Amino acid sequence: MHIGISRPPTPPQGYPDVDGALVAQYAEQCGFESVFYGEHPIRPVSGPSFHVHNNGVPHFQDLMVMLARASALTSTITLGAGAFLIPEHHPIRLARELASLDLYSGGRIICGATTGWSRPEIEALGGNYDRRWAQTIESLGIMRRLWTEQTVEHSGEFYSFPPMQLYPGPAQPRGPKYLLGARLTDRSVERIARHADGWLAVLFTDENIAQAPELAREARQRLDDAAERIGRDPRELQITMILRGPQHDGDLTPRTFPNRDLLRRLEDAGADRALIALSTLRDESDIERVVSAVAESALPS
Repeated sequence: MHIGISRPPTPPQGYPDVDGALVAQYAEQCGFESVFYGEHPIRPVSGPSFHVHNNGVPHFQDLMVMLARASALTSTITLGAGAFLIPEHHPIRLARELASLDLYSGGRIICGATTGWSRPEIEALGGNYDRRWAQTIESLGIMRRLWTEQTVEHSGEFYSFPPMQLYPGPAQPRGPKYLLGARLTDRSVERIARHADGWLAVLFTDENIAQAPELAREARQRLDDAAERIGRDPRELQITMILRGPQHDGDLTPRTFPNRDLLRRLEDAGADRALIALSTLRDESDIERVVSAVAESALPS
């Protein structure tokens, strides 16, 4: 099983998000397989709260810029979106950017994909909140076609365009893998099997993290069954789990990181990748201390 890291909570209000490219650079030096960062392009002042985002939509650094900078500062670590909020992007532009990033990084990009939860944020950026899953699936299909077909024409519910070509394409033959971020339901399992390359789970409580092996085992069985129903090789579907924990945005309390025993049980249960969320970084001087603490807890000795 691969072991990577996931972005920390945002620092207290008034402090900018610490440069994720520098986090990726040090994580690569420590031996982590991957680093994943999430996305919120803009913060509605009156937006709702959600789980650990107790003050509404957080102030995140731009995800595409972070991935591009990280690709220039690293050479081997996998760079993941955890995740892009697909309804907030035009699929042609997102396909172009990800293809370039994948090509020039040497095929190191994974596209975590989800819908988002903030209606004001999604609608401000052109998404259809009430039909956000349908819009996401249409976009992912367009992007995959642009990466794998010479000429693409499309007429759909959300997007229509005449014959178009995208060149140069990504380094990976079918483009970056899609990991679909959603709760584990019959509908999400079906979507993953038909439209993605795996499941991206986020666990927000210590109890959820303790139960992660059981959830991974259930997900593995349900994904295998769904793949077999549609004639797909179950081995094509990955399970990536972000062990996020309950730390709220702006919380500077140090957290206890998952240990090797939990990670071994996750691997035995069928997970392909575990991503351990960092503690809050106040500034760049915290990077080495926090990332090293995760490495000491999680990586093979």
